[in-house]
Amino acid sequence: MAKIPKPPRSIPTKRTLPTHSSLPLHKQKPQSPHSQFAAEPLLQTPEGTPRGNWQRAWSERPKLSAFPRLSDEELKSAQHQAKLRRWRQWPMFGIGMMAFGLGTYGSMLYVSLNKDVEHKELPADLSDRFDKEAEGYDEKVDLAETLLFLTSKRKKLTAQAKGHVLEVAVGTGRNIAYYKTKHCATVTLLDSSGPMLAVTKRKWVDTHKEYFSRVFFKQQSGLDPIVPPYGAQDGYDTVIQTMGLCSTPEPVKLLQNIEACTNESGRILLLEHGKSHYDWLNDLLDKTAPAHADEHGCWWNKDIGKIVEESGLEVVKMQRYNFGTTWWLELKPRKGMRKGLAGRIAEEEAPVGQAEPPVTQKASWSPWRW
Repeated sequence: MAKIPKPPRSIPTKRTLPTHSSLPLHKQKPQSPHSQFAAEPLLQTPEGTPRGNWQRAWSERPKLSAFPRLSDEELKSAQHQAKLRRWRQWPMFGIGMMAFGLGTYGSMLYVSLNKDVEHKELPADLSDRFDKEAEGYDEKVDLAETLLFLTSKRKKLTAQAKGHVLEVAVGTGRNIAYYKTKHCATVTLLDSSGPMLAVTKRKWVDTHKEYFSRVFFKQQSGLDPIVPPYGAQDGYDTVIQTMGLCSTPEPVKLLQNIEACTNESGRILLLEHGKSHYDWLNDLLDKTAPAHADEHGCWWNKDIGKIVEESGLEVVKMQRYNFGTTWWLELKPRKGMRKGLAGRIAEEEAPVGQAEPPVTQKASWSPWRW
């Protein structure tokens, strides 16, 4: 039996809408003389543009007239009045809880500031506090730094680092995520606390693993002579310190020691906290400073401006935030002072009775040096 051939498949064509001119005359509607001008706004703001979408959404918004209005009898009904009372209870409950919390906090703050605090002699070196708080330090200060908007300031300050970079009092490495490593030849991270430096090392591996061969981790005090790495015999190009002057017993010496290892054309960037513009806030800081230092190893009532003035460093830029307690400082080393300060520091570190100053050995570079 012969097969019946299949009919050829027809190619579908696009259906086009009839235009106004293609319609029969009895179906064409007369155009108004203003129809051309009425279409101009649509041509200026087509539906695909953000402005057109916004206008369409605004025109389709629900109007108050669309909602059914209750009659006077329904508004006075017991059911509606009970519903209104329930709605009013929640805002009043929230306001009451907020007032109770603020009152409790204010009472506790008043009692803590007016009670007699047991004064005890604190040692000059409080670095052991940092050793104990290394693992949980970030969680303790996260909330305070967020409320004071310090995170954005850390990011802005660290992003300016370039060349051979030194960060003094690096702590747990709260600035590591903001380093632009492509602009850095080497990065030296220095801190006297071994546990905190260990946290810093873990953060660096997690954040800049590909740059690990050009980073140096030094566990030493910032008051000791700092030797720049190989290739930076003229000193560091950028030195960063955030919240470090508060935890050192000799802040003026620390700044001069930083100046001694900085290139004469380099920059010293500081983000510190200390005294305020206002006397009432300074009295509060002075009263609570011993207890805060005993717990966290930080004296938050130091006069940062006076410390910088006594150090002799040139101030390029200074800004203050948070009632003046947060200090942003950009300093510049003095010309011809690097060699003199380095020699003086070496003499202070030399043993008593030594006839000749010690010979400074050239630091050897190694990718695994920390």
